[in-house]
Amino acid sequence: MHSRRGAIGKIRTNFTSFEDVLIFAQIVFLITLLPLIMKLLSLPALLKMLTPEYRKGKSGEMEEKIIKYTDYIFSRNFWIYRTTCLKRSLILYHFLRKDGINVQLCFGVRYSNKPASAGDKELEGHAWLMYEGDMYLENNVDAASTYKVTYCFPSDAEGEQNA
Repeated sequence: MHSRRGAIGKIRTNFTSFEDVLIFAQIVFLITLLPLIMKLLSLPALLKMLTPEYRKGKSGEMEEKIIKYTDYIFSRNFWIYRTTCLKRSLILYHFLRKDGINVQLCFGVRYSNKPASAGDKELEGHAWLMYEGDMYLENNVDAASTYKVTYCFPSDAEGEQNA
């Protein structure tokens, strides 16, 4: 009985409104579908699908909860809920933009530090968010800054059209 009361208390602490429950469910739903969507769509089609219409002037009132819920789900590290920089960035990109935060999704590459076979250097990639020209919600900015940016979406021109 005590653990049940503890679980209810934890739920009440993390979900203070129906809107909280709804955003959590939407994040779980998109994370669940994301592996399939990524296999079916090209990158441009995926980004177009995940880019909600930007509503200028919205305050980002759900920002903290979007970040908290996304990181909580990925922290379970189970089945399709294992985090990668790409999945985390795509989910945060979609929901933060939907909440009125004009983030960009960026991709970059660098040569791997791992020893390569036959002297060939291997490329590794990374995905992250940018906000107002700075890395945003990046766990290790120093490491991420070693990647050469290859593409950001929306580009500055696209961002101005959507803003």
